[in-house]
Amino acid sequence: MDRSARQARLDRRRGAERRGQMKWVFYIGIVAVVIAGLLIYASRVRTAPERTYLQPDGLSLGDPNAPVQMVEYADFQCPHCYNVYLGAEDQLIETYIDTGLVYFTYRPVGFLGPESDSSAAAAICAAEQNLFWPYHDTLFANFSHSNAGGYSDTRLVSMAQSVGLDVPAFEQCMADGTGLAGMQAAVNEARAQGINGTPAFVINGTLLGGSRTFEQLSEVIDAALAASGN
Repeated sequence: MDRSARQARLDRRRGAERRGQMKWVFYIGIVAVVIAGLLIYASRVRTAPERTYLQPDGLSLGDPNAPVQMVEYADFQCPHCYNVYLGAEDQLIETYIDTGLVYFTYRPVGFLGPESDSSAAAAICAAEQNLFWPYHDTLFANFSHSNAGGYSDTRLVSMAQSVGLDVPAFEQCMADGTGLAGMQAAVNEARAQGINGTPAFVINGTLLGGSRTFEQLSEVIDAALAASGN
């Protein structure tokens, strides 16, 4: 084989190698774009339907001097808690809380794993800035269960940003353990009353466990109102 033929063969081989390298660069670029897209998607959060809350006070709503005091213990990964949020909560607020008959306190607890703990802690940190209620709406608008990443640290911060929290202060609250300490206090409080699952409601001392409809809760509230002379 003369020199020109060998050179031509060498040139063809080098060209094929360059084309192969360019294909790998192309494939790597596609993978990088896909990964970046997944990371962006993972941090995006859905916006909750807008609600107007009267007299928000940290984890509570309504008049502190209302004749009925109602506490709900809830886990943000709990499907039954989600159902109460969708089914009964709006009616409770409109019928009893906004009218000054019930003072409602929400106690986020962690019973279902690490993302229950972190989402409860995040909600408590939102309460530190008196934005618990919009944050609780956003958690449920992005409802997740089974510790599947829906309440990852990144997404919890994105939710904080979406409701207008001071994000550095929120992150500091999460980092210094304030939120987790509040969550653990709620867990201890619940267990002291014999509560081991969510949702659970305490209405003027009467304990109701499990998912409840508005009608079921209303019956107990009305009885408490009657007992208090209202």
